[in-house]
Amino acid sequence: MKVLICESEEILLAAIEFRLKKQGLEVVYSKKKASILEDIVTHKPDLVIVDADMGRQAGLEIIQEIQNQGSSAKILLLVDPDEEELTGKALLMGIADFLSKPFKPSELILRVKKSLNIL
Repeated sequence: MKVLICESEEILLAAIEFRLKKQGLEVVYSKKKASILEDIVTHKPDLVIVDADMGRQAGLEIIQEIQNQGSSAKILLLVDPDEEELTGKALLMGIADFLSKPFKPSELILRVKKSLNIL
């Protein structure tokens, strides 16, 4: 299974990539909002992990753009703990799950597996 990580913070990106590869998942990533849709078309991921912190409304915009594109990829949103309104809107838009930062690696793996239906 393939996971696309949309994260601009290098350290967090590397940590997520390491954990997911350790689970046998194929990992690709986008560091900029502008390249995410192109990367989805190119790589055809099963799951897209989107950092909502790529700008206040950027997370919701990315979710909408992915859905408008017709991608079947599930979406896992990374959010700050004080972003309840954003998380609620994203869930209503149909994301698979969300994960509050900072998070434990074990929780990341569980939520990714749950989103991919491989528990």
